[in-house]
Amino acid sequence: MASIAGALSAATGVVACHGGIGSSSFGSGRRADLIVVNARVWTVDAARPEAEAVAVSGDRILAVGTRGEVERLRGPDTRVIDAEGRFLMPGFEDAHIHLMTGGAQLDSVDLKDAATPAEFARRIGDRAKRTGPAEWVMGGNWDEQRWPGAPLPTRELIDAVTPATPVFVDRYDEHMSLANSVALHLAGITSKTPDPAGGLIVRDAKGEPTGILKDAARAIVFKVIPSPTSAQRERTLRRALAHMASHGVTSVQDMGPDPDDVAIYAAFTSRSELTARIRAVPFEVALAEQLAKGPVKTAATPFFRVSGAKGFADGSLGSTTAFFFEPYADAPGSHGLLADEMQPLEAMRGRLVAIDRAGEQLCVHAIGDRAISMVLDLFSDVARANGTRDRRPRIEHSQHVAPKDFDRYASLGVIASVQPYHAIDDGQWAEKRIGPERAKTTYAFRTFLDHKIRVAFGTDWPVAPLDPLQTVYAAVTRATLDGRRPGGWVPEQKVSVAEALEAYTVGAAYAEFQEREKGTIGAGKLADLVLLSGDPLKGPPEVIRDLKVVMTIVGGKIVYERQ
Repeated sequence: MASIAGALSAATGVVACHGGIGSSSFGSGRRADLIVVNARVWTVDAARPEAEAVAVSGDRILAVGTRGEVERLRGPDTRVIDAEGRFLMPGFEDAHIHLMTGGAQLDSVDLKDAATPAEFARRIGDRAKRTGPAEWVMGGNWDEQRWPGAPLPTRELIDAVTPATPVFVDRYDEHMSLANSVALHLAGITSKTPDPAGGLIVRDAKGEPTGILKDAARAIVFKVIPSPTSAQRERTLRRALAHMASHGVTSVQDMGPDPDDVAIYAAFTSRSELTARIRAVPFEVALAEQLAKGPVKTAATPFFRVSGAKGFADGSLGSTTAFFFEPYADAPGSHGLLADEMQPLEAMRGRLVAIDRAGEQLCVHAIGDRAISMVLDLFSDVARANGTRDRRPRIEHSQHVAPKDFDRYASLGVIASVQPYHAIDDGQWAEKRIGPERAKTTYAFRTFLDHKIRVAFGTDWPVAPLDPLQTVYAAVTRATLDGRRPGGWVPEQKVSVAEALEAYTVGAAYAEFQEREKGTIGAGKLADLVLLSGDPLKGPPEVIRDLKVVMTIVGGKIVYERQ
């Protein structure tokens, strides 16, 4: 597999990123290429939060103001969009996504709403019948918590319907997967295979693998799955880009992409085929290895950037691999799993110090309270080793925070990169795992904001739906998906609609050092805009999930119009 640096050097058209064009005035004499009038413009800019119209020149916003002011910038070739009073806002930026996995999921078996083990098996069997020789059935997003008694699936459940087709389907949190017997055989996993560091091979009473693999154990199977061809990757990216445009997502931060996927991003960039801005964040282990050999040259264009480093401290709550101080309420013999990257801790600390010294941002996955606390310790060590600078370290997910650690987030300037949809999903069963006391500071969006901690919203797609409006609804209502908590799970942690939209725009842009380029509507900013069917700031928050994206504009070009 190519390194990210190698993938970039092989691609053409990757050039230095230039800044904005600066402020523009209504009397500048310039003419707009596109104007949007008769809109309820919400700028997310405290200096001028509302307006009626926006003018665009090239890929930048030329002016924001009243309809009369903006109309003066109209020329003979200007395209005029009448918003008909609808809500215009900055494009959504997803601060944490798995882009190609999500794109592939659009064409893979979907098990998220399989309500029984029998339905789970039926869907896999149907997919296997349509799968060609030597191809794998993948995808999944299954959730055993939907099933009576919540039993984990096993290879026996699907072996009969997949006698010759390898199957490897993920739980929706992507920290646990099910392999059938064919896949286990191809991977060489038997009763004698030891558990890898940071992973678990679940076994039956006889010591035989059940097919369930947790965290680092999944890598054993990944090694034998054929890599997609370049043509397949291109199809996946096109499908993902179209899906993003339909939901008003104009920028994404792709966490831990395959280097071959990064090469596809670069190729699309060189051909001006990207319809959303992509920031690729490589894995910290790989980046540290490259830095040990010398400086790493990365991409930076307005549409595509490679920066930062993604690490792992633990697993997930649903897979009982998130790492906690106290044991699981429903698994008292377990505190979860510390990720293999954290073992030994000294090695992780050394890599993070080296990456930070190179000027790269640290973005570390941590879900359990003990894992989060350990990452905060590491960030403190990094700052002590390398001195003060604007480093904006991030804890990805930041789900279950020990009360003592909120002040440390604030003092270290740590960004909470969170995915609110997980709260209304996990909230259906999380207290069974961790009890009501720990739940008080779980998905603690309100507490983060009250402590003046920067918050960036995302989805973790395909772990959760890409649709930003569903995420905003989740953050504002915290109403669980099963309908049992209509007033919200831990309602004290709700945020306002305005706070949620800010975290999804300028908050996400700040989390990648791009707040001067995007995240608000203002002269000189990138012209990334989304027009919604209604105003999310008005009316009951329950209506937010029913709003639709009417139009998506990226770099001054319309990339989606609702028919």
